[in-house]
Amino acid sequence: MATIREISEKAGVSIATVSKVLNGKNGVNEKTRKKILSVAKDMNYRPNLNARNLKKGHSRTIGIITEDLTVFNSPEIVDGIAQTLEESDYHYILGNLRFYKRYGNGPRDLKESLTLVHSAVEDMLTKQVDGIIYIGCHSHVVVSLSDYTEPKFVCAYCISEDESVPSVIYNEEKAAYDLTLRLLDYGNEKIGMITGPTDSSHTVNRSRGHMKALFDRRVPYNPSLTVVGDWERDSGFLLSRELIEQGVTAVFAQNDLMAAGVLDYCSLHGITVGQDIQLIGFDNRDISSASRPRLSTVALPLFEIGQKSAREMLSILDGIPSDQHLIQLDCEIIERETTLNRIRKL
Repeated sequence: MATIREISEKAGVSIATVSKVLNGKNGVNEKTRKKILSVAKDMNYRPNLNARNLKKGHSRTIGIITEDLTVFNSPEIVDGIAQTLEESDYHYILGNLRFYKRYGNGPRDLKESLTLVHSAVEDMLTKQVDGIIYIGCHSHVVVSLSDYTEPKFVCAYCISEDESVPSVIYNEEKAAYDLTLRLLDYGNEKIGMITGPTDSSHTVNRSRGHMKALFDRRVPYNPSLTVVGDWERDSGFLLSRELIEQGVTAVFAQNDLMAAGVLDYCSLHGITVGQDIQLIGFDNRDISSASRPRLSTVALPLFEIGQKSAREMLSILDGIPSDQHLIQLDCEIIERETTLNRIRKL
């Protein structure tokens, strides 16, 4: 690619004159301007925008680090960030830690995860990014960003240990509360729940919302109607029998994969989901709309989390610090045949 010096030599003008034209400044007659632009085009000149911005004290580039780009939540969040940055004439650089690809459920050793995150942050710093948006695989507490004072950070789909770092997540406790009220309004007082692992923050938050809704409606909580799964489809299948034999009229599966396992069990045993029993999942994964009957679920505001994260970052860069550490966005309950069929029949 041509340099400004090479363009000046071919055009027969000074470097200062070429610089004025290429930077859109006045003080050069129209004939000379056209000649320089023509030579620059012929020589395939492209301006170094990063270097130009750095002279102004910023790169107008944001780093995005994902814990794993292949996890279902990450692409939509990245898309929301990208749209917002593009609208503000910012660029972004994407980094992928590949936690799930490397380790299944992520590094079990904190030291190992710290090393991965620090390496990714250092790589972003060498690229002169103005800030970094860190996207989690799940809503866990991120401790590895507390070691830095620069650049600016925003967390998406996870929570920073550093309370000065804005963390944008979704309000899953409220979503679980609202969907449980919905099932109660449909006449279900015996609601089974299939949770994720007990050490998961998602399990804790979704279970808390479910139990709070029962409490507010004065429906006694029966611990035997709560069974512990592992987020996988097979656990939903295997645990369905335990709940159905207790006579539940509805099941809240804390993710769509386990809900699909409930559908499998019911199909195998001649139970019509949506009529004989109601079922709702969580996450609005592709399987929820592809299953038959189609699965009611909770849609996460993933694109909106990306947008909000980017807006928080841009505000910080404009000198307006966030007044919130934890920013929770609302989810949306999407009802399909697994909860609506019985209502239509009635």
